[in-house]
Amino acid sequence: MNSRIGTSELIELLIAFVVLTLAFSFMFAGVRLFSPNFGNLTAEVFFVAAVGVGSGFLLHELAHKFTAMRYGYYAEFKTSQNGLLLTIGSALLGFLFAAPGAVYISRPLYGYDGSPEIAGNPDDDEYWDNLTSRRKDDKELKISIAGPVTNLVLAALFFVLIQMGVLSGLILTAAVYGIIINLILAAFNMIPFGPLDGAKVFRSSPMVWVIVGIPMILLGLVAMFAPGILLSLF
Repeated sequence: MNSRIGTSELIELLIAFVVLTLAFSFMFAGVRLFSPNFGNLTAEVFFVAAVGVGSGFLLHELAHKFTAMRYGYYAEFKTSQNGLLLTIGSALLGFLFAAPGAVYISRPLYGYDGSPEIAGNPDDDEYWDNLTSRRKDDKELKISIAGPVTNLVLAALFFVLIQMGVLSGLILTAAVYGIIINLILAAFNMIPFGPLDGAKVFRSSPMVWVIVGIPMILLGLVAMFAPGILLSLF
């Protein structure tokens, strides 16, 4: 099984990275549909957003990809045209629907019980959802929660670096907003709805979702709608 990131997948990741960086830049600069404020979009704002997105989004998706591949699945990140538009559009409306794409999991090398693979489009996420009756362990839980947990770990890492006093200037600002971005991404993805990670975590283990998902969502709401509370800690 090929575990590399192919050229086409790399392009898809780059497109999603640029769109999500732009969306967070709009949020931080106060750029809105009926109040452009494009003058607030400085190089510093883009840099701060890019650091957070580069860590939070890319590592989130790669965590899903490599966790799935560890269990024998093919996994590839693909952008969603509707997701890209919603990401930008929501930012211009003052909130963020951060779903420019997702890791699509296709058929494994072998069935859980050694039987032939079930019918399905191996390039469609519905294939993964249709495996419900065949899953006999916690693989789905681990694959689904890998991304949000990665965001939480990154937020904690940024916090530790800030508290150590080893950062300053623009790098310090980027680390602070890196915490905010990672908390927002973790919270959004843990919503138990549709194709989001939270729905799959809840389906696999409602208790894990309650213990892990609810605190993530609460922290994310603070990060998105009351970031001053977090900023006051630094």
